[in-house]
Amino acid sequence: MNRKTFLKTMCGLGACGCVASVLDPPFAAAGGQADVPDQRLAFARYQVAKLAGFMAASPAVSACTEIVQQTGRECAKLTGLAAKFKGNPEGYFAASREAWGTDFQWDKAKGVVVVTVAGGPCGCPLVDARRTPPFWCNCSLGYQEEMFSAVFGRPAEATLKESKLAGGRHCVFEVRVAPSA
Repeated sequence: MNRKTFLKTMCGLGACGCVASVLDPPFAAAGGQADVPDQRLAFARYQVAKLAGFMAASPAVSACTEIVQQTGRECAKLTGLAAKFKGNPEGYFAASREAWGTDFQWDKAKGVVVVTVAGGPCGCPLVDARRTPPFWCNCSLGYQEEMFSAVFGRPAEATLKESKLAGGRHCVFEVRVAPSA
């Protein structure tokens, strides 16, 4: 069944209100494709935004936070950057600056790295900037902790100082790397 047939069938069953609320207005109004190249991605973003909201409001928010952070750790592992730059933080900083415009301020004596992500929309492909709550930024905390732990070869702890999803111009992280033994 193609998308058009699916939507006609779902609308016949009364489910179109749900689908139309997820899709961009041009799609819902004109019955054609919206600016999002794949409506499955738009739907996935909507679902992730709802899931993040449910998790943030859950009585088990600490467990949910850990799960979302673990998701970010897995994302960091998938990039393969940690292996490429293990033991070479300056190389990692330079490559990230060139590829994404990310800025790094490293206080070697204190073991603190301040990471400032370039301006613009959130870089996560799962984020719908209109709907995703800042709780989802826990994913980025997990990403930063995993990446810096791997690059430095010792534990790292990240805190979020500013977030695009919370209205900031940048995402800013402070990463504390454990002292070397």
